[in-house]
Amino acid sequence: ELSRPEHFIKMQGEKIKVKLYKAIDGVKEFTGILKSAEDGVVIETETGEMTFTLKEISKAHLCDFE
Repeated sequence: ELSRPEHFIKMQGEKIKVKLYKAIDGVKEFTGILKSAEDGVVIETETGEMTFTLKEISKAHLCDFE
C-alpha cells in the first residue's frame, strides 16, 4: 500500500490503482502509470493525466501483475 509521499516517489513509473474518498465525475477508482509525486500524485490514465492530493486518496497500491 502507498500512503506516504516517499512511497509514491519511490514507485514513479509503476502502474498503480488509486481509490478516492470522494468521486470525481462519478468515479472513485483510477488506474494508471504514476508519473509524479512532487506536487500531488499524478497518474497517466487511459483518458489522460489525473492529479490528486494525498488527502483525496483513501487507498493506493501497485496493480497486480497480470
